[in-house]
Amino acid sequence: MKNFFIFIYCIISLNAIAQTGKLNKFHLVDKITNKPVVTSVSILKAKLSITTEKDGIFVIPGELKTMTDSVIFSAQNYDDIKMPLAALSALDTIRLNRSNFEENRTERKFVKDTLLNDFRDEDVVHFAGLHDGAGSFNYLQIAQEFYTDKINTRLDALQIERLSFNLDTRYGMAISDEKHQKYQQIEFTKFKVRVYDIDAATGKPGRDLCDRVIEVNIKSSERARIKLKSYNIIIPHKSFFVAIEWMRDYYNAHYTVILAPNTSTRDKLMSYKPAIGISPVTGKKLNIWVLSTNHDWFPFTTFSPFGTDLAIKATVSY
Repeated sequence: MKNFFIFIYCIISLNAIAQTGKLNKFHLVDKITNKPVVTSVSILKAKLSITTEKDGIFVIPGELKTMTDSVIFSAQNYDDIKMPLAALSALDTIRLNRSNFEENRTERKFVKDTLLNDFRDEDVVHFAGLHDGAGSFNYLQIAQEFYTDKINTRLDALQIERLSFNLDTRYGMAISDEKHQKYQQIEFTKFKVRVYDIDAATGKPGRDLCDRVIEVNIKSSERARIKLKSYNIIIPHKSFFVAIEWMRDYYNAHYTVILAPNTSTRDKLMSYKPAIGISPVTGKKLNIWVLSTNHDWFPFTTFSPFGTDLAIKATVSY
């Protein structure tokens, strides 16, 4: 049911669709096993996207046959499916085909490690993910490009800085009164980590380098420390990408209130936790990329020229 509530904003945005009152329910499953698949569902022209829950169910309101928009279904380790919304009118199940994972095997022994993109944690004061200027933050993933001196290294650990708030668990609001510290907790969030090889032709994030889903849950810290040795993620080239994939669901949805430009009105913009830190260290080139709802990667320039990197540290072994 929470998928339905997330799609309420679709109804608000697409008034012509909402007037019919019709709800279309779909199941996203593995083509071979018929098991549900957690999937990113993006409606392209409307720039709307959700992440299904573990049951793989999502709902689209309206008369599908009359719609002119398109939808993309995307899940890690599966081939993307792009189709007109109208084509869904004859379906109730979408079957995803598992993609072939190109494993990079190496017999190399890893005896040393190095830390990439180091910075002082306490100096992180800017964050990406709340809103983009005066508009909503409509990106599916944000990625940091890393560089190494060697090939066939192994990604062993990550530290990711995120924006967090102390919440009063009695009232769901932030407080500063020391007497109420025992009621406070840092807000919960969850997201997925993706690791990509570089696409030699475009310089953008390319194929996945991990064949397992890395889902991160943070409950009591402003940063995520993620151990990855057991995933055996081999980095074949001297450049790779670590991306945050937002789980655009009921638990991560929240609103950011901003003042509209040149007016005194307040706009309420939907976004999804977590907001990812911007490194306080300015690099020589821009290394931040974002994935749009059209599934195109492009450089993220919002914090330029000082914000060249995300506040993500990576430990690689060689």
